[in-house]
Amino acid sequence: MIVDIHPQNFQIELLDASMQKPVVIYFYAPQMPECQGMTPLIEQLVGENNPQVTLAKVDMNDPQLQPLAGQLGLRALPALVLFHQGQPDEQAILEGPQDEETLRTYFAAFSPKEEEELLKRGQQALAEGQADEGYVDLAKAHQLVGDRHDIHLWLIQAALDLNRLDEAEQRLAQLPMVAQDDHYQTLCSRLALAQQAADSPELRALEARYQQTPDDFALAQELAVLYSQAGRQEEALTLLLTILQRDLGFGEARKTYLDILATMGAHPAVAGFRRKLYSLLY
Repeated sequence: MIVDIHPQNFQIELLDASMQKPVVIYFYAPQMPECQGMTPLIEQLVGENNPQVTLAKVDMNDPQLQPLAGQLGLRALPALVLFHQGQPDEQAILEGPQDEETLRTYFAAFSPKEEEELLKRGQQALAEGQADEGYVDLAKAHQLVGDRHDIHLWLIQAALDLNRLDEAEQRLAQLPMVAQDDHYQTLCSRLALAQQAADSPELRALEARYQQTPDDFALAQELAVLYSQAGRQEEALTLLLTILQRDLGFGEARKTYLDILATMGAHPAVAGFRRKLYSLLY
């Protein structure tokens, strides 16, 4: 957020605002060449919608605002001063012209973390029904900070939205007691209902037939397709692999195998199943 400070909003936008989140005061004079070069760069680094920090611009041409610079002991323009909890941070003051690298380092502490941006994007994608996109962003966020249980729960929700029941079950089992909040309980309930729906009479009947004739590759392929449709992708791939290990060119087994892998996106088991297929091919 970027605001222009004037005597009327000084209390609200600077002192009061700094009680909620850090505020960096930027003292400048528009006519100074040094400020003309720094101002657009600083505004770009902070950004209009930065949730981490507010940039409060103080035009030193306003005589009513000039005493503020004196109270802070500033001796050169442009200048940056970090305010937090209504107080200046003496360790976070920059005076005089600064190069881009210095400014980037200064504002790096207030940049939104990558995992937060990915989490936000992933949640938005799920809300809009774009589970594939949401899963990719949430998986990246989880890779960055594997100990963030909230991110892990949203990744499980994405897996459920994509009907990846095996993955959802495995991930839920990995969460410790401390992470088993309302979101966790909701996801457990969703998984239980989805598993009940996936265990259809048709599927059970086909399983029984396959157990009686395990060498019937056509039956095994049909069962693998049903497993995939029921969200049991890893079971489907394992079954197809047993076919391919004995007959690499049987029916649609290889194509079905690759199609299932394609639908699994960044699923952690994908790489292993790809390697198993490549070892048969090459």
